[in-house]
Amino acid sequence: MSGSVAVSTHSINDYTPVVGQAAIDELRRLAKPLAGKRILALSSPGASGAVRSLLHSSVPLFSDLGLDAHWQQVRVSAEFLDMDRDIRRALSGGQVEWSAEIEKAWLEFNAANARLFDEDFDIVIVHHTASVGIYDAITQLTGKRPAGAWLWDSHRDYHAAVSESWSLIRPYADHFAASIYDYKPFIRADAPTKRNVVIPPGVDPLGPRSGAVSTAMKQTIMDQRGIDPNRPILAQIVLSLREDDPLRVLDTYELVKAQRPDVQLVVVDLLGDAPDNAQALNHLRERGRAIGDVTVLTEMDRVGNVELTTLRDQATVLIHQGMPRGISIELLEEMWQAKPIVSGRSPVAEAVLTRPLVGVLADTPPEQAHAILGLLNEPATAERIGAAAKDRIAQRHLITHYLAGYLKLFQQVLPGRSGRSASE
Repeated sequence: MSGSVAVSTHSINDYTPVVGQAAIDELRRLAKPLAGKRILALSSPGASGAVRSLLHSSVPLFSDLGLDAHWQQVRVSAEFLDMDRDIRRALSGGQVEWSAEIEKAWLEFNAANARLFDEDFDIVIVHHTASVGIYDAITQLTGKRPAGAWLWDSHRDYHAAVSESWSLIRPYADHFAASIYDYKPFIRADAPTKRNVVIPPGVDPLGPRSGAVSTAMKQTIMDQRGIDPNRPILAQIVLSLREDDPLRVLDTYELVKAQRPDVQLVVVDLLGDAPDNAQALNHLRERGRAIGDVTVLTEMDRVGNVELTTLRDQATVLIHQGMPRGISIELLEEMWQAKPIVSGRSPVAEAVLTRPLVGVLADTPPEQAHAILGLLNEPATAERIGAAAKDRIAQRHLITHYLAGYLKLFQQVLPGRSGRSASE
C-alpha cells in the first residue's frame, strides 16, 4: 500500500530512567510472544497532531520491542477531501448537510484504497474512522476477508454524532476484532464489535514537546512575543470544538483581569489561519486589545514544539476548555509539565482531572475566573495540584502504558489466543 511514513529509531531502553527497569522488563515480556508479527498502523494524511504524535512515538518502539511495525497512510485524493471533512465533522456532532453523495463518496474512497492494499499483516490498526470501510471493500474485491486481526482505534467520542454518519460507519466497524477507545465514557451503548477496550493515549516523556528548554531560550521566546515572565500568565494552548471557543476564554480572562490587573493571557490558535476561522481570529484579537495584555499566536508566528513547551512552562495557570469529542494528548502533556489546569467539564476532563484532585473543573466563565483567582492567590495550592497532575501521568498515562495496553490486546486478538471481551 502506498503512503508509508518514515519514523525515527527509538530505543525502549532510553525510557528506563523515567519509568524504571521493571516497567521496561514488563514490556519486553509482553512483546516476546509477538516477536516478528507484522503490525500496521493505518492513518490519514489529515490525522490530528495528537494521533501523529502517538504514532511517531509508538511505531518505532514496537519495532524496538521485536515487532515488525509499520505506519502507512490512506490516500485521500482531492475528490474525497470534502467527504472526509464532512464525515469527521458529523461524527464529532458538528452541523453537516448530510446527503447520499457523502455516502457514495465514502464507499468509493474505501474501494479505491482497498485496491491499494497489497500486503498482509498479522494486525491492522485503523486510526482513521472514515477508513473503517476498507476491510469490507477488500472482502468484496478479493472474495475473502483480509488477513490478520483488524482493530479500530476511534480517537473520538461519538455520542453526539449525526445519526446518519454513525449509521453509515457502525456496521462496517462491527467487522473488526475490537474497538479501542481513549476513555471509557467514549463507548456508546450501541458500540460496534463485541470487544471494546480502553487504551488511553500516552505522553512521550522523551518526545519533542517534553524536552527541556534552556533558560536563555525561554527568555528569548518570551521577549520575542512581548510576554512578561515576571507577571502572572494565563494560557489557553489547546482549543476545543466548542462553538464559543476561543472567544469564551476572553470572558473568563476579563473577569480575572478586573481583580488582578497584573495578569496576562496567551492564546495559541494553531487553526486560526484557516480561511473559515479568520473572522473569529480577528474578533479574538480585537477584543483582546480592548481588554489588554492579550497575546494571540498562530502558525504564522512560528509556534513549534519548543515554543509550546516554553509557554506551558511559563504559564501560572493553564486553561483547557475541554475536548469533549476527541483525543486529548495535549491535555495530558499539560499535566506532565506540572502546571495547575482549570478545565471545562467534558468526559475527557472528568476522566483524568479527578480522583484524586489533579485539576479544577469549572465550566462557565464565572466559575473559571473564581477557580483561577483562587490559584493565583494560593500559589502553594497551585503547585500541589500541578505536582499531582504530573504524578498521575507518571502512574497511568505515559507512552509505556500505551504500549503495554496495545501489546496485551495484540495477544488477545491474534488467532489461537483468547482474552476478555468486556470493556476495560
